[in-house]
Amino acid sequence: MSVPVAPVIHIGGWPGAGKRTVGRIVARRLGGRLIDNHLMLDAAHAIHDRGTRAFGTLRGEVRDVIFQHARQLPLEVALVLTDALADEPAALPLFQPTVDLAAARGAPLRVFVLDLDPQENRRRLTDPARGGYGKLMDPDILASLRAHEKLFCPDGAITLDVTDLSPEAAAEAILSRLEAP
Repeated sequence: MSVPVAPVIHIGGWPGAGKRTVGRIVARRLGGRLIDNHLMLDAAHAIHDRGTRAFGTLRGEVRDVIFQHARQLPLEVALVLTDALADEPAALPLFQPTVDLAAARGAPLRVFVLDLDPQENRRRLTDPARGGYGKLMDPDILASLRAHEKLFCPDGAITLDVTDLSPEAAAEAILSRLEAP
């Protein structure tokens, strides 16, 4: 009897959109694992300044080790990944390892993008509960990102407006779309 292959789920969105919180709920409900982008970012930032070549190299190396181990998990274990990527050429090489991870597991890749209105985004971003995780909390940087960037939405991505959704409701919206053909 063959084992059903659980999906690889990628959750993108603006900083402060709730990717990690929603991803944690989705992973728990599916009995899966959450691979938050801060696993890689925080490790690289502990050693190097963000934006430097050395930072990018270490981030990639840490990601490769994490993904190597994720490929070895049982196929029935869903993987939920998070990232905040801008729609620019640099996003493709950052997203490709996720595509490769799904392919290596023979798993469907489902991509969701959390969007929300700028005021709610600012409110969530500056929530003191976000502190201590190496997360962006500067509303001026967020405003600049939103003014000059678009979210990365690869083909087939489902965009969810989470402005008025609780994390539980956003997770439920993702889970219900996983069950849809």
